[in-house]
Amino acid sequence: MRKTILLTGAGGFLGTHLAEHLASIGMDVIPVFRTAVYKVDSGRWEADLTRPDHMLQLREAEVIPDVVIHLAGHIEIALEPDPVSASMPPVPGKENIHELYNSNIMTTANILDYCLHKGVRHIIYASSQTVYGMPAGAKITEESPCVPLEHYASSKLCSEHLLKVGTRQGVSVTVLRFPGLYGEKRSSGVVYNFCRSALAKKEIRVDIAMPLPFDVIHVDDVAAAIGKAAGFRGNGWTCLNVATGEPCNLNLLADAVAELVPGCGLKYSAIPQPVVCMDSSKAHAVLGWKALPRRERLTAMIDFLSRK
Repeated sequence: MRKTILLTGAGGFLGTHLAEHLASIGMDVIPVFRTAVYKVDSGRWEADLTRPDHMLQLREAEVIPDVVIHLAGHIEIALEPDPVSASMPPVPGKENIHELYNSNIMTTANILDYCLHKGVRHIIYASSQTVYGMPAGAKITEESPCVPLEHYASSKLCSEHLLKVGTRQGVSVTVLRFPGLYGEKRSSGVVYNFCRSALAKKEIRVDIAMPLPFDVIHVDDVAAAIGKAAGFRGNGWTCLNVATGEPCNLNLLADAVAELVPGCGLKYSAIPQPVVCMDSSKAHAVLGWKALPRRERLTAMIDFLSRK
């Protein structure tokens, strides 16, 4: 049975990949793009999900999606070294707090309200590894404590709590927590910079003045996980880590890239870096999903960049 998917945040890096993936597995996708002027037709919706008037108009659309995949929001992460000791967990930097909470929490509240009004029974919410803060153990599971380090992570966790209350109103919610994304079509970010530096300079420098809980995953792996979740009926509240399951930090990532580029040297951060290891075994058990090994993804990334 074909499902109709309403996809918010369709214009973003993940959104564009996900729309293509969902279509390739036989789902009908209605992408939602953020604009100041409301417009809805059969194949594309344009709206500002923070605006009550736009949300009221969306309610009047005839289409009732089977699933809403909620990616839309504002990404802004700012951390600074602890002023007492650089080896301590970092403190929040200068973030646009109003934009973060308005975009991330209000859009989620409005999406929940839309789903309750239209009778949509399944919401898939894109959360973040950042909700955990500093790793509290050798492995991070869905039951690990969530102690956000800054306001972006806090806004994602607040949205999770909001949606969890919504499950008591009859909506099933699947929350997917995943780390930073990279891919061949993104010409920015740590993975891209490390790969470019390794190829062009035969050297990678890890320039970080604070301990940073850092992990990455290829965008195609996350798109595949969300696609699996869209085919999952949902069962009240389901929270899943979506990750490679391999230990990661900036130094380990630099090692992994350097191993694939002969003659590449390394300069590590002087500040010890925490190891992030997200356990995604629950996602494998519930969705039948598993990420490709990091080495395989990085090999493809380096091969792609070397041909540019």
